[in-house]
Amino acid sequence: MVFRSLFLLLLAVLTGCAGSVDYAGNSTSRNSSAVASSGSTPVALEFVQAYENEAAAVYFPLEGLAGCEYTSDGSLIICDEKRGKVFGLDSGNGRWYEFDRPMVRPYRPVDAAVDGFKILILENGSDSIQRFDLSGAHQDQLLNMRRIDPSVMTRVGAFAVDRDGSMVVTDVSEQQVLQLDSFLNLKSRLGEPGVQDDQFTNPNGIDFLPDGRIIVADTGNSRLCIYSRTGFFESIVGGTYDANNPFLAPGGIDSDRHGNVFVADLGSGSITTLDRNFRFLFASGSDLPVRGIPEMPVDLAVGPSGQLAVMDRSRQAILIYRIIYE
Repeated sequence: MVFRSLFLLLLAVLTGCAGSVDYAGNSTSRNSSAVASSGSTPVALEFVQAYENEAAAVYFPLEGLAGCEYTSDGSLIICDEKRGKVFGLDSGNGRWYEFDRPMVRPYRPVDAAVDGFKILILENGSDSIQRFDLSGAHQDQLLNMRRIDPSVMTRVGAFAVDRDGSMVVTDVSEQQVLQLDSFLNLKSRLGEPGVQDDQFTNPNGIDFLPDGRIIVADTGNSRLCIYSRTGFFESIVGGTYDANNPFLAPGGIDSDRHGNVFVADLGSGSITTLDRNFRFLFASGSDLPVRGIPEMPVDLAVGPSGQLAVMDRSRQAILIYRIIYE
């Protein structure tokens, strides 16, 4: 028993001192990583890498970057709406690979989400949700959005999946958000066209916050709209009448595990960060290194290791940052 205790103590010491390699390939110690991740308030973005439109790349040419998402292991999924293609960046070997192309014409993938061990792709050619496995193999068509209500001409823009499998989908044709339960039945319609509270003008981004609330990027009204988990309107952030509005044309939106919110502002060419109470923290843009400056960020995704991927449609580049926490 004494020898076993000494062995476990020695193993714990060796494990605690062991080094590791972060997602950017930098050697770090476990102790320093624990300290770095202990904060909960973002204070800056650090540029890591840009995947440019290079002829040698598997994804070449990028022509219509749209939505993106990280898997739980840190692999990145990106959509090229114009070319009708979806690509993945494997976190294990760092290689790009292409997803199968389903028999849908036209096929225009605009957003991606992860549901367990499946990748869901929202595409607005037929306004459907296509399901793939993690390797990119096509499984089936999960849902045809036009069949939810045949009397309405639905045109999807972005979507998000909650932990229980429920969904929210922006309908840019009807200027509203469709709330679906875990069985993918229509639960409610949030909002309507307009500029008042609980109204939308081109809702382009959407996400579930860690507490289950829904946050919508209302691009045309230069604001974010907050809804409860059950779909009741709560508040707005920004907007035309806010003298300190940090947004010009907010688009893609995502949050980290602490509830901080990151917004791709395609109007100002910046990435705006809010804390869990939706208070403005900082906006990153021209202050970044030249290769890391976004021009027209249309979507972004927060990864499991504090990385932030941004899809820049103007540059046709995928920009990767590290979130620095206080």
